[in-house]
Amino acid sequence: MKKIQAEIRKIMKERNISFYGMAKAIGIDRGSLYKSLKDGSNLELNTMIKVLDYLGYEIQFIKSKRKEVKPGELNQSKKKEVV
Repeated sequence: MKKIQAEIRKIMKERNISFYGMAKAIGIDRGSLYKSLKDGSNLELNTMIKVLDYLGYEIQFIKSKRKEVKPGELNQSKKKEVV
């Protein structure tokens, strides 16, 4: 998320977009927007979608080429073997 938040702030700076202006346009509190885009904060998907839409971007899900994980496999791979 840090990279996404940093990229959003970079775009805002390049386009001279204020937190106040964007927050007003997308209908959220300026303080909440500022906190959401701060490094290490928890950027909610709903907020990210609104911000990216305002900036002219969209989120796309692209299937990766890595092996698909079946239900239950992920949890089992994290278990440590006790000897």
